[in-house]
Amino acid sequence: MPTSERADPEKCHRYMQLTEKIYQSLFKDILKGRFLPGQRFLTENEAMQRFGASRTTIRRAFAKLVDNHAILRKQKVGSIVNTKLAASEGKISKIAAILPIEDHFVRSFLSTLCNEAAKRDVITVLEPGSSGQQQNEAVIRLALHGIRDMVVWGIDRTLDLELFFRLRILGVNMVFFDRINPGKIADYVCLDNAGAMRALFEKAKERGIRRVYFVDPTGLDIDSNHERLQCCRKECAAHGIDFSTELPEIFPEHSAIFAVNDPTALMFAECGVPVFSIDGLPESRAKGIISYRQPMDELAKGCFKSLGDQRRLGENWKARQYRFLAQDPFA
Repeated sequence: MPTSERADPEKCHRYMQLTEKIYQSLFKDILKGRFLPGQRFLTENEAMQRFGASRTTIRRAFAKLVDNHAILRKQKVGSIVNTKLAASEGKISKIAAILPIEDHFVRSFLSTLCNEAAKRDVITVLEPGSSGQQQNEAVIRLALHGIRDMVVWGIDRTLDLELFFRLRILGVNMVFFDRINPGKIADYVCLDNAGAMRALFEKAKERGIRRVYFVDPTGLDIDSNHERLQCCRKECAAHGIDFSTELPEIFPEHSAIFAVNDPTALMFAECGVPVFSIDGLPESRAKGIISYRQPMDELAKGCFKSLGDQRRLGENWKARQYRFLAQDPFA
């Protein structure tokens, strides 16, 4: 009687490991821009030669790339890198929060985001990163592990926005929070800086402020800081208040400091003039700083709305901005 040949479990496991290794290598190539959207991808023969693998293994790796929206396979054409926005549909089950945990404001937001996720039965994965380059590597790592919903607190301009755009094409839903406005490549959730500044100037008018000094000692090239500077300048012009970014040796009467955020405001808490700021940290309030509270609950809900809208709209998605004001911002 013929005997059936039983599969060798160890051999099968090695084949699966090799397939996954080849898939991840090719997926990284696409994310890092070595193959751009619309370009011809490797042929099976080229991949076999590169990895020294069998055609069966290469086909399995290619099939996984197709399943993850990385490439399209066309008869008589071969494989090309996907250009059409893929859709990650259905219910959100897991999100990644890509942000540094050293910042007090970010920790407060992370806590609120995790609470909102728990209400929705969503798992939160924390991926800390203290530079844009570290965040670039983090999103690749998360995408390779199947994470399809991400909240990003962009550190600086070393973020590779082209990488994030390629992730969007591959069906990764993402929303940028607070610092860096990603433009057309992703949604943006933040404080309504113009509205917050108007509320601060109402407080300044009550105190008879006639000259404002805007301070941002960090000099960081980030959109939230640029917005606050421009909004402060605009409100000064609207109210006939003198504006300057140069601090005097002695503050004149009826002058005030407008700080870009609470950590900056705390540096000037003992300067002898009113200090206005944005964040609403308890330690700032304790020092008498007039600080507009960040609407953490609304911002966290806004992130989930953005991610949900991206799943719902799929290939019809277009980048949106979600801006929020706080209720009782000085309470």
